[in-house]
Amino acid sequence: MGFPIDLNFLRENKELYREVFRKRGLDESKVDIAIELDNKRKELQRDVDKLKNKKNILSKLYGFALRYLNNNISKEDFIKNAINLGYDIHEGNIDREFLNKLQEDIKNIDVDISKLEETYKNTEDNLIDLLWSFPNILSSEVPIGDESLNTPIRFWGVPRVYDIDLFKEQTEKFGWKIIELNELAERYIKNKELLNEINKILEDKEDFKEISFNDIIDFEKLNQDKIVVYKKIDHELKHQYDILRDFNLADTDIAGEVAGSRFYYEFNILSLLDLALSMEGIKYMINKGYKFTIPPYMLKRDVLDGIITLDDFADMMYKIDGEDLYLIGTAEHPITALYYNTIIEEKDLPIKIIGWSPCFRKEAGSHGKDTKGLFRLHQFHKVEQYIFCKPEDSEKYHQELINNSEEFFEKLNIPYRRIIIASKDMGKRNYKQYDIEGWFPGQQKYRELVSGSNVTDWQSRRSNIRYRKKDNDLDYVHTLNCTLTALQRTITCILENNYDYKNNRILIPKLLQSYVEKEFITK
Repeated sequence: MGFPIDLNFLRENKELYREVFRKRGLDESKVDIAIELDNKRKELQRDVDKLKNKKNILSKLYGFALRYLNNNISKEDFIKNAINLGYDIHEGNIDREFLNKLQEDIKNIDVDISKLEETYKNTEDNLIDLLWSFPNILSSEVPIGDESLNTPIRFWGVPRVYDIDLFKEQTEKFGWKIIELNELAERYIKNKELLNEINKILEDKEDFKEISFNDIIDFEKLNQDKIVVYKKIDHELKHQYDILRDFNLADTDIAGEVAGSRFYYEFNILSLLDLALSMEGIKYMINKGYKFTIPPYMLKRDVLDGIITLDDFADMMYKIDGEDLYLIGTAEHPITALYYNTIIEEKDLPIKIIGWSPCFRKEAGSHGKDTKGLFRLHQFHKVEQYIFCKPEDSEKYHQELINNSEEFFEKLNIPYRRIIIASKDMGKRNYKQYDIEGWFPGQQKYRELVSGSNVTDWQSRRSNIRYRKKDNDLDYVHTLNCTLTALQRTITCILENNYDYKNNRILIPKLLQSYVEKEFITK
């Protein structure tokens, strides 16, 4: 494998890399150290080449001298050949002592070459180790700063809101205007009759039923005008933990006793909804031309190193004791590894894959966060989108992936917002990252349901995934990944959004009803 980043690009764009390190909150001195190591490596290579050239000359001179002493060539021919090699030998004895001296010089050069090559290897290894920690460059669209600058760029749906100040923090703070559903201007309304009906449903005046927000409101116009519509509610709304407990849908207490915190038992209809949501997501993507896979649930360290910075992910990954294996944190990892060390033909790109897998995460940095319910877990299920493509196509496919996820959540009628992630909150590998955050009424927050990234050639260089162009040149593919649905988070979001306060029951999304042969979850 080659270097984990393009060295020529680094040499020509040192200041760009320093800026990337600064914007990500990383130590930019690593760039200068890398340049110094690269310069030292090149200087050592020149020194090695000089010594090898000198050895080559002396070896040839030795051969001519040996032929002369064995009377195979004349002294004049020997001198002529020596001069051609850069040695001006006109006088003096050409004898066995001269031959032995040449032989000794050659041996000494071999020793010097060996020492220099060892120094070269150590320098190159240090350079590679350092470059292995380098982040990807950043898109010019990425906000510069920490997670507080993660910026909403699209809203969809009608969230139920009772804490208006908290809602404003997630909307108006970023320059969006909020409008209550009853005050929505006519130009944004597609169907007044359905608008009146959804108003009554959200006010608990009518039985809860599913009406697609897309049939009622023109969200493209709202987003163009930077307007977010919401429904004001006069009472607090239920948290997913309380719904799960009240309806006996899952148990985290018993799971905590037998497996530890952040594990769970799903029961009955919730287990079926887990499978139903998986199947609908997979079918949805197969119909879009994606190839379905269930990948390995474990990977070797050297393979993972090509996909993530494992040292940075040490607090997340579970290692199998006594084995060179790690449990996967997402299907993205083994899907990337599907083409590890592979050359793909240009005609076969793009390669579009949808994968299903359990995911295992330590969540070591999340102590005390989201301990209730099924939001932040050590084990969960996920349907993951993935694309291998040509470099010039990766931005187009990034939009495709995030659009797929948005369309899927619109089918479930879950209010959401799309945000672009700020530079210090992104993983090192990401060139640009979007998240989709679903609205959780019981928590009065938009929370992450989907993460979708353009990784450009960061993974493919480290994993040696290339494609052969029509002219037979080789180049690195770009890789992109995006959650379609993280099952447990999506289900908890459905529970909070579809709770029928009038009848104390939960509406099952139409998309999933055929799997469970029910319209509502009841006690």
